[in-house]
Amino acid sequence: MIPFDARELERLAFLSELSTRSAGDARQGVPYEVLIDALGSSEAVTKRLQRALEWEGLVELTTAPPVTHVGRPAMGCEHRHRRQQTISLTPQGVRLLEDIIGTRHGTSPPLGVP
Repeated sequence: MIPFDARELERLAFLSELSTRSAGDARQGVPYEVLIDALGSSEAVTKRLQRALEWEGLVELTTAPPVTHVGRPAMGCEHRHRRQQTISLTPQGVRLLEDIIGTRHGTSPPLGVP
C-alpha cells in the first residue's frame, strides 16, 4: 500500500466525515458548520478542502433556501442575511469513496494489479 501524504489524509478525512454524516447519500447535504466542528480544523482549512474537492467535482456547496410559509419567506429581520450552507457529495464523490473503501477491504484489486 502506498503511504498517503498529509493533504491526502485531510481529503480522505473530509470525504469520510461528509459521507458518514450524509449516510452516503449524494442528495443529503451536511450543514457547513457541523462539518467544520466534526473535522476539528479551522474554517479556513475546511474551506480550502471544500474548494479543492468542489473543483474536482467530488463535493458541492449549496445554500439552503429560506424557510417558507405558503410560498413566501417566513424569516425575521435577524435571519435575513444568514442562509445555511450545506456540503454534499456528488455522485462522483460517492463512487470514489466506494472505490476507496472497496480497495481498502480487499474487495477489489488496486489499479494496475490483475
